[in-house]
Amino acid sequence: MKKCLELLKTAVHENKASPQNLAYLTDRIAVFEGKPQLYGTQFDWDENGTLSPHYFDDLAQVNQRRSAIGLPPLDEQTAIIRSQASKENQTPPADWHKRKQAIEAWKKTVGWI
Repeated sequence: MKKCLELLKTAVHENKASPQNLAYLTDRIAVFEGKPQLYGTQFDWDENGTLSPHYFDDLAQVNQRRSAIGLPPLDEQTAIIRSQASKENQTPPADWHKRKQAIEAWKKTVGWI
């Protein structure tokens, strides 16, 4: 995935790929590595059973970065994601802590952390 990130960065620089795709991949890798997102593109159920963006650095900076590449502000995107999840009858995991442990174990197994 990290190799793809470098290729995608080059493609975006050469106007051959969308900077939005680069944002999504950048954030996906950050989430897998336990780092804050730069664009707030990755969502999951939180401890309270609410679909929310994974940890990000600074809301004002996130929204500035999002705007620069044509993404809506994070609060608008959050409303869209939650609405879609509701329409698709998605629900939070029955045992959030168990799911979180399984995700962390997977990250270790595949070498993200």
